[in-house]
Parts: sequence; structure tokens; C-alpha cells
Amino acid sequence: MLSKDSQRVVLLFFLISASLYLNFSLVDLAKQVKHARRLQLQVEKVRPENSYSYIAEDHPHRLPIERKLIKMVAEESVRYSIMDPEAEMEWLWTGPVGDHSIRLGSEQRGFTIAMFHQLHCLRITRQALMYNNWTALPYGAREHLNHCFTYIRMWTLCAADTTLEPGDFTTRNFTSERTGGTHTCYDWEAVYDRVNEGWGSWEEYRIAHGVPPQTLG
Repeated sequence: MLSKDSQRVVLLFFLISASLYLNFSLVDLAKQVKHARRLQLQVEKVRPENSYSYIAEDHPHRLPIERKLIKMVAEESVRYSIMDPEAEMEWLWTGPVGDHSIRLGSEQRGFTIAMFHQLHCLRITRQALMYNNWTALPYGAREHLNHCFTYIRMWTLCAADTTLEPGDFTTRNFTSERTGGTHTCYDWEAVYDRVNEGWGSWEEYRIAHGVPPQTLG
């Protein structure tokens, strides 16, 4: 027969053991949940494109292409100026062919791609700089420009690029110091290729089904 002190020691040991077991079990459960969630995300990531109905919210969150990482060195360029005679055409071709949108699914549902929306906003901003002053802009153009500034601000926050750029860019001589930081980016050429290819498919579908030329608006 154990004494009361011995019983207390045994009880305390049992409680400590049970507590440790419970803690380890909770940690293991958390790991299993995390692993299951990771597998779920992987399944979602590789979900076949043709498995979506493209009705309401049942569509991919991003354009279904392989997203390869590439390196881009930020550098000054003689192209894409504001006022040079060739600027209009250079900026025009920052967009893909067609109406800069893509149609997906059997019903050819139209989508705008964020990258091309962002480039569109830069083109709108360049065009606005051609006017003498703000009041000279038509009202609709001013509203469009307000939207674009908000959109570019939010896009910059969304990207949250944390690349370290040495020095103070406000004191940099951009004429002689023509290169900046090296950024890790997604391969944008793949996006152009997919959208350009998609435009050809859409034109074939549109003609075959008697759909008049239109844009997404």
C-alpha cells in the first residue's frame, strides 16, 4: 500500500505524462493538418483547366500556365519614352494582340489579365501627360486616370517586392548609372504567348458562331 505522499507523486507523474502526451498529440495533429492543407493547395494548383465550368466563381484564380521564375535587372532604356515620335507605337505593343483579353472555357468566357490591365494604365498615364493641364483632359479621361493611379498603387502593394536596391535612388544619376537591382519575376513572355494564341482561337470561335467583334469593355 502506497503512502499518501507516494500516491501524490504517482498522480503528479501521471498528470505530467498525460499533459506531455496531449501536447505532443496536438503538435502532431497540427502538422498533419498543415500537411493536408499543403496537399490540398497542390491539388488545387494542378487542377486541370478543363475541369472548371467557368460559371460564376468556378474558374482559375490565375491564367492557367506554368509560372516560371526569371531574373530581371532594372535598367534605363531609350525605348518607351513619353514624347518621342515612336513612343505611341512602342507603348501600344506592350499589350498583346486583339483586345488584350482572353476567353476561356467551352463558352469562351472573357477575362482581363491583371498584367495587361496594369500596362494599359501606364499607357493611359502617358497619354494624359500629352495634355497641357489637368482641366484640359475630358472628364471621362480624368476618371479613368484616377482609377489607374489607384490600381497601380494597389498593384505595387500587392506585389510587395522586397528586392534590396543599393544606394539612394533619389540621388542616382540615371544617365550614367543605368542599371539597378536584380529582381525575381514571373516569366511574362509565357503570358503574351498564351494570350496571343488565345486571341487566334477566339477569332476562329467568333467567326464560326457568328459572334460580332466586341471587347470586354
